[in-house]
Amino acid sequence: MKQTKNILLWFIIALNIVGVICLIYFAIPYFTHNVTVTNPDAMLPMEAWDIAGMALTIGFVPLLIANLLCFATVKARQKFVNFLYFIPSTVCFIIVLSYWIPALE
Repeated sequence: MKQTKNILLWFIIALNIVGVICLIYFAIPYFTHNVTVTNPDAMLPMEAWDIAGMALTIGFVPLLIANLLCFATVKARQKFVNFLYFIPSTVCFIIVLSYWIPALE
């Protein structure tokens, strides 16, 4: 039982690490406002920063779920430390808001 719980714990931590890596991977082209069109012959050619903004929009919910799983399973001695698991979700949410608010004006 203890070994199964440890495997589940490591899986959830690895899932959060993958989420943070994806967040960084898509945040860099968004913040640098990379205007290269990777697929110019596509039906809807998009610039790299626009693709990154859409990827962050789609990936926000899975990242939030991964952070919630980490919050529920990994326990710290101090309660406020557990809320640090939501930093990637908060950063992703702020980036998604900065992507969508100018589009809606």
